[in-house]
Amino acid sequence: MSRITLAHGGGGMLQNDLIRNEIASRFANSMLSALPDGATTPEDLVISTDSFVITPRFFPGGNIGELAVTGSVNDVLMAGGIPRYLTCSLIIEEGLELEELRTILDSMQSTAEKCQVKIITGDTKVVPQGAGDGLYINTTAVGFKRDGMILGKERLQAGDKIIVSRTVGEHGLSVMANRCQLNCGTLISDCAPLIAAVESLHKTAGCGLKFMRDATRGGVLGITGEIFENTPFGAVVYEDVLPVLPQAAAVAKLLGIDPGFSACEGCMVAVVNKEIAEKCVSALHSVPGCSAAAVIGEVSAENPMVRLRSSWGAVRKLQVPAGDQLPRIC
Repeated sequence: MSRITLAHGGGGMLQNDLIRNEIASRFANSMLSALPDGATTPEDLVISTDSFVITPRFFPGGNIGELAVTGSVNDVLMAGGIPRYLTCSLIIEEGLELEELRTILDSMQSTAEKCQVKIITGDTKVVPQGAGDGLYINTTAVGFKRDGMILGKERLQAGDKIIVSRTVGEHGLSVMANRCQLNCGTLISDCAPLIAAVESLHKTAGCGLKFMRDATRGGVLGITGEIFENTPFGAVVYEDVLPVLPQAAAVAKLLGIDPGFSACEGCMVAVVNKEIAEKCVSALHSVPGCSAAAVIGEVSAENPMVRLRSSWGAVRKLQVPAGDQLPRIC
């Protein structure tokens, strides 16, 4: 393949290959080698950057501004940091309604206040009409390493449990339903900061919390597949306990999409020591939005791949899509 396609930005195998082989290979260093969403510097700063190109810019449950703040804050949280500051860069297409921009910026500020972060610097560019898609936003979150939290794939062990913090797939499915002008009823994006969920896990699990990732592009199943890449371990995921709202399942069936691969923006996958897994889930149940938190799988040393186990006991290999089932959802 000699040209970039939309699938290269979809969170699947093509994107992973592009990042590893063409991008990260040119900037190789110890902080980048694990390809984290957020990097920790020797000075104990935790930094993550992200660009948001969602269409439509307003969707059930949020907008591109709220998404931009939430997405970068969550990435710092997943890397074991406490987010404190944000940058904000805007690429605005000529012709964007000023009132729409105001609404989006106000949403960014209110979300930043909710997350207790300050937007401290940024950049603005305007491109000619037809050279963009209304508005693109880049945010970089900067925080400080959380004391006592040690995360990394090297800490994984056979028997560890895989936890999901809430129901899955709602962001991607609600955006796609809105884009297709489908009446999806009460289905809205799960776009939300994961601050309370992380604090609950850290308080409950302590050093038994081993790894975290927010399930954005690629969804819960895609992210689970990524977690075990380049490790000596595999995992078994229990399909029948993956929490999916009935309205999300209905939209997924209508669109022919697996909700497990649909993007989330307020849901995380965590790996914890097996002895404390149920205690962690119980603690999450008291966090707003996390009442459906569940143990969805376990780490295995028997087979270095991720396998899905159905309700009737059949087991099959997890096949991560080459691209995204839902383009332009973050």
